[in-house]
Amino acid sequence: MTHHLVPASRVEGAGVFAPTGERLGKVDDLMIDKVSGRTAYALLSFDGFLGVGERFYPIPWRMLDYDPSRRGFVVPLTRDQIEQGHSVADREVEDEIEWREAVHAYYGATPYWQPI
Repeated sequence: MTHHLVPASRVEGAGVFAPTGERLGKVDDLMIDKVSGRTAYALLSFDGFLGVGERFYPIPWRMLDYDPSRRGFVVPLTRDQIEQGHSVADREVEDEIEWREAVHAYYGATPYWQPI
């Protein structure tokens, strides 16, 4: 049976994969727009050693495609592309208009604040 809704607790920790099958990391958290209720970003973290020096990479939610066979998400990106993109040292993502526009422009993603 296919489900269209999933609790955030089941998304957090889900693997994130490149189209090649390479495991890139995991969804560490979700960023949700408080006004619209839309999921804006998945914060990706790379699998590291005890979180030392960990960075979080906001990936526009619309870029993630759930793959049931992997029980995780596929993004059309490489690790290098993600590492060269925007990152934050903690889970507090800036809410500045210029910042969010820059993140979406970098990935060429349709902004979450625009209609689907």
